[in-house]
Amino acid sequence: MRKTKIIATLGPSSIDKVKELSQYVDIFRINFAHGDTESHKEYFEKIKEYSDASILVDLPGPKIRVGDIKGKIVLKPGDKVVFSPYEGIPVEDPLFYSGVKENSYVLIADGSIKINVTKVEKDRVEGVVIEGGTVTSRKGINIPDIKIPSGVTDNDLQLLKEALDLGADFIGLSFVLSKDDVLKVKSISKDRAWIIAKIEKKNAVENLKDIIKVADGVMVARGDLGVEIGLENLPFTQKKIIRLSKLYGKPVILATQVLESMVNNPIPTRAEVIDISNSVSEGVDAIMLSDETAAGNYPVEAVKTLHDIILAVEKRVKTVRPPPLTGDDAIAVASVNVAEISKAKLLVVHSRSGTSIIRISRLRPKVPIIGLSPNKELIRKLKICWGVYPFLTEKSLITLNDIIAYAEEISKKFVKCNENIVITGGDPTLEEGRTDFIKLHQIVC
Repeated sequence: MRKTKIIATLGPSSIDKVKELSQYVDIFRINFAHGDTESHKEYFEKIKEYSDASILVDLPGPKIRVGDIKGKIVLKPGDKVVFSPYEGIPVEDPLFYSGVKENSYVLIADGSIKINVTKVEKDRVEGVVIEGGTVTSRKGINIPDIKIPSGVTDNDLQLLKEALDLGADFIGLSFVLSKDDVLKVKSISKDRAWIIAKIEKKNAVENLKDIIKVADGVMVARGDLGVEIGLENLPFTQKKIIRLSKLYGKPVILATQVLESMVNNPIPTRAEVIDISNSVSEGVDAIMLSDETAAGNYPVEAVKTLHDIILAVEKRVKTVRPPPLTGDDAIAVASVNVAEISKAKLLVVHSRSGTSIIRISRLRPKVPIIGLSPNKELIRKLKICWGVYPFLTEKSLITLNDIIAYAEEISKKFVKCNENIVITGGDPTLEEGRTDFIKLHQIVC
């Protein structure tokens, strides 16, 4: 069974392929930076009709974008360009005109196009192309070191309400600057959805520990992050984000240009295969495809390719386990050790809050993790966690004996008579969030 989860972005190329993609996809992503209320609702309905995958909604954040262009604009080095709502490259966002300065750089499409600013007016900016390329509608614009007061906009808050009403399981929070951005959105969400902090600003890297501690999950958003901190610094920052996320027990997602070549080609580059392999080895919980499935020519092939690469790597890799930070973590470590020493076939974890299941997942055990919970909404969220196969408990589990009996019943679907399983989690008679029991159990038929 594949342990690293797959997230696929829905778009024009894949909206009619949900059923095919569901063979491999654990979570579908809908980018609310595009479309409108009607199309967002259509995407949700399509997913729920053909799949039981969870849903991640990405909020746009204070992302400056090129406006609508008829066709495309081809830029060559040395070309003079104008940014304005009325001419040249259309940009309407006031943040662009207040943030850009003379002799600063404007970067378009994840930094592939670079323009040196020569003149700034109220709603008109002039510049000279340093690195050329093709500009199309809605491409992202970066201005390194631009000062913005918050990563959460009024538009984000409106879209957040829409996403929650539609039933999103996860909210991707773009351009997080500090823990305050995360806490603001969490105060509105109130656990209806897990908040995934997207690390893509220099401020976020500087406040990384505080952000990770309050977020429900973290995304390494390599596109804008690479522009912000410099591509040469990206590999080390990626490793740091993954390491700290695992240390604090927060699911971590790798994103951007995972299989970019498969937008136009049916097979990946060798470099992409190695990048995925390294990410799996570092221990990410999930890997996300963006343009590959949203706008590419081979969405199903891209997802299957990612699935096959992950499976091949997981057979060979041994990830490094983070150290325990609490007594509950120590119980989790002991549970994994018991499972591996006893050659148990499954780790069955009971949890009402999900905390025990995440504690086991962060340790990356060799055996599959069966997560048991009475909370239907939590079961959908746990699909993001490495190695976890969540099951809704259909019976009321009031005592430890109830948990053991139910764990045996579920395990018989996967293991043979006389094989061992390890059962762990929180005692249902005590407070939620604890991991306080272990049992090595033999399946009796």
